[in-house]
Amino acid sequence: MEGFYKVQFTGVQGFGAGVLTLVGGQIFGGDSAMLYTGTYQQNGNSLTALVHVKQHTATPGMQSVMGVNEFNLALTGTIQGNTAVASGVIPGTQMKLNAALTKLGELPARS
Repeated sequence: MEGFYKVQFTGVQGFGAGVLTLVGGQIFGGDSAMLYTGTYQQNGNSLTALVHVKQHTATPGMQSVMGVNEFNLALTGTIQGNTAVASGVIPGTQMKLNAALTKLGELPARS
């Protein structure tokens, strides 16, 4: 599962895309306005993740796909080869996000 990914997602306010690095159970990524950090676990072809999303740049007219500038997501999904699909919600709400991940590259070997 470790690697560099593109992520495309749909939330309550529409569509978005960004990039993720998955390494050692941690998630690092973002897009032009938002920073994504969190943790993930892989069990066979199942994926679970907890992600904190926070705005890093205020852009007039641009809003997150969830309609808020800082939130947590609890996601579950399925891995198939170099792709994964996941869905989840902002805990305590009905606000749902669907995501598709595509692996773009491997990470350098760690020493």
